[in-house]
Amino acid sequence: MKRKRPAPRPPTPRYRHGHYLGRLRPGATPGSLRDAETPARGGASLSLLRYDAHGMVQEQSAVQPNAQLLPQPGETGVSWLHLQGRPTAAQMQALGQVFGLHPLALEDVLQEEALPKCEVFDGQLFVVLQLVQREADGGCSAEPVAFFLGPGYVISIGDGPSALFEPVRQRIRGGAHICSFGADHLLYALIDVVVDSAFGLLQQLGERLDALEDEILEYPGRESRRQIHYARRELVLMRRAWWPQREVIATLTRNDERLLSQATRVYLRDCHDHAVIVVDLVESCREMASSLLDVYLSAVNQRMNDIMKVLTIIATIFMPLSFITGVYGMNFDTDSPWNMPELHWRFGYWYALGLMGTVVLVMLAYFKHRRWW
Repeated sequence: MKRKRPAPRPPTPRYRHGHYLGRLRPGATPGSLRDAETPARGGASLSLLRYDAHGMVQEQSAVQPNAQLLPQPGETGVSWLHLQGRPTAAQMQALGQVFGLHPLALEDVLQEEALPKCEVFDGQLFVVLQLVQREADGGCSAEPVAFFLGPGYVISIGDGPSALFEPVRQRIRGGAHICSFGADHLLYALIDVVVDSAFGLLQQLGERLDALEDEILEYPGRESRRQIHYARRELVLMRRAWWPQREVIATLTRNDERLLSQATRVYLRDCHDHAVIVVDLVESCREMASSLLDVYLSAVNQRMNDIMKVLTIIATIFMPLSFITGVYGMNFDTDSPWNMPELHWRFGYWYALGLMGTVVLVMLAYFKHRRWW
C-alpha cells in the first residue's frame, strides 16, 4: 500500500509579504489612513480603565472615542484605553482626533507589517512592538502591538490574545504597587508583558527541538525533516521581530522625554535585559536547529551506509555459493572418466548443500570477528 504524503503546512501570514507591498501606492499622501487588506471583522473594541494611587477608579468596556476619555484638569490618575482587535481606519481617525495622535502614527497602526519602532510626536511617545504567538494551526505569527503614551494616559492597540494584558488589569484591580506610579510605568508594564510572552514560546521551541533530536537519532524520517524546517522558519520570524525590538527598548531607556521618569527607566533597563536574553535564546535555538539538520543528514547517510553494508554482506556471501553451484552445474559428459567424481556420489547433492552451508557459516563468523556485521 502506497504511503500517503502529508500535506505541507500553509505559510503563516507573516511569511506572505506580497499583500503588504501591493498596498503601497507611489505618491500617496503620507499619513493617509486605509483599512488593512485583511477584513477587520467589525473593527476593534475599545475599553477604558482608570486608576489612581488608591486603586481602580473606573472600568468600562465598549466605549466610544469622545472628549470624556481625556484626562480632566486636576486629575492625578491614569487612563488606560485598550483597542482589542484590528481597528478600522474610521476608528483610528476618531481616536486620533480626540487625543491628537499624529497621522503617521495612525498609519503605522493600520499596517499589518508595522516594524518595531519608537517615535516622539508632539509630546506623545509612540511605540510599536511585535507579539510573536502560536496560532491554532500550530504555526507562528507576529502581530504588531502599538502603544501611545501621553500626559496621564496610555493607549494600547493589538490583535493578539485578549487575555494578554489581563495580569496587568488584575494588578490594577487589586490596588497593587503599579497604581502608585504614573502612566509611564503602565507603559513599561505592558511592554514587559510582550517581552515575557516570548519566553513561553521559546521554551516550547526548545522542548520541540530536544524531542526532534531524540527522534532523529532513533528514526530519521521525512517528518523530522519537515519539523526542522518549520522550527527554523519560526526562529527566523522571531529573530526578525526581536532584533529591532531589543533596540527599541534600549532607545526607551535612553529617551530624554519627560514622559518617562527616571524610576521607570530603571524598570525599562531590566526589561531590556530580558529582551537581550530573548535574542540570545533565539540565536541558541537557531544554532540548535541548524545542527539538527546536520545531525539529520548524518543519520540518513549512516542509515544508508548500514543498508549498503547489509546488502554488500549478502552479495559477498552469495559469491562463493554462486561459484560452487556454477562448477557443479556445468553440463559435461557424465560417462567420461575425466568428469567430476562427485557427480556419481550417492549423497553428492547433500554434500554440496553442506559445503555451501559451511561456507556461509565461516564467512559470517569471519565478518563477526572483524566487526563488519
